[in-house]
Amino acid sequence: MVFLTQLSQRKMRSQKERFIPFSSSFSLTDIPARKGSYLLIFFLSRTTIFFKQTKRLIAEGWYCYCGSARGNGGLRSRLSRHISVFKTAHWHIDLLTPQASFVAICLYERLTPFLECLLSQGLIHFYGLRAPLPGFGSTDCQKKCISHLLYTPNELDWEKISTKIIEKI
Repeated sequence: MVFLTQLSQRKMRSQKERFIPFSSSFSLTDIPARKGSYLLIFFLSRTTIFFKQTKRLIAEGWYCYCGSARGNGGLRSRLSRHISVFKTAHWHIDLLTPQASFVAICLYERLTPFLECLLSQGLIHFYGLRAPLPGFGSTDCQKKCISHLLYTPNELDWEKISTKIIEKI
């Protein structure tokens, strides 16, 4: 994967937006403990999960989870949990991350209300990503997003998309 070979994090339009590829030099200290929104990008092989009391087949491909971290510990705490393999399932995303091959994290250190919703809707509209599991990660969404988990069967230039999507939404 393209991002696994990159060793340095890229600065986006401002210091408040960063693209961090998972690589041999990745460290949780690269993620700030401030509040904000994020895109967690990962690859999954074909797998099965139980979602909403139903067995669901998850297709092989690239996934993007749009989330926010507004609690104590901010982005670092939330993303540390997401990338941890050993955890009790609390959020929907916890059903997938133990099997995930993480690609990158896009950080948006902004307190823009519903930014994760704007990101999700923008990725669907502008880049054709699909919602593989309606309601996944968005059951309490006030903007009525179809899903905060998005899917594409093809590898994309996530670094470019993470910058451009902010300009478009």
